[in-house]
Amino acid sequence: MRVLLDDQPIAADTPGIAQAITAARTAADEAGRIIIEVTGDGQSLERAVLAAPPTDTAGISERKFITADPGAFVAVTLSDTKSLLDEAAASHQEAADELMAGNRDGAIDPLRGALESWAVVRDVIEKSSALLAIDPRAIESESGTGAAIIDGLTEKLGEIKQSLGAHDDAALADVLAYDMPEQVARWRSLLGSLEQPAAANRT
Repeated sequence: MRVLLDDQPIAADTPGIAQAITAARTAADEAGRIIIEVTGDGQSLERAVLAAPPTDTAGISERKFITADPGAFVAVTLSDTKSLLDEAAASHQEAADELMAGNRDGAIDPLRGALESWAVVRDVIEKSSALLAIDPRAIESESGTGAAIIDGLTEKLGEIKQSLGAHDDAALADVLAYDMPEQVARWRSLLGSLEQPAAANRT
């Protein structure tokens, strides 16, 4: 099996997929880069295969690994993530409006969308910080420390969950309409602060 790293052939100890992944990761680490995409004969590799790669070739003749500069990759990812905050903000307001109008059912979809956006944003912060070898809780931003921002969102999401469980639509609407906009602003500041070390780590 032919193994390519950014179109350059690399040697693997044996031709199996697991060995190819190990060789590619080693080469990428030595070059100070990260693997962002893996293909087999032009098809994206399934996550299940990446999680438990076979030791044979699985009938694949060419395995290709695409890499990126960690700083540049994180900077672009963080910039893109800001749009998720915009989506969350719009969903907060839509859900609050529905609740204030007495339409609990109409608030469910926008609220679900907001929570899904927050899950992605938090995941991005965690993984981006790991790539840059930074503790996200130690980051200093205009809105406070990363620890305060992260804990503040956890608290507000807990209030949302509690209000949902108690069927307290008034309290839920208040959190969404009056507390969550501040959370959006604080996390936008956190993203911006993390972009600075990302830019500094570009090669």
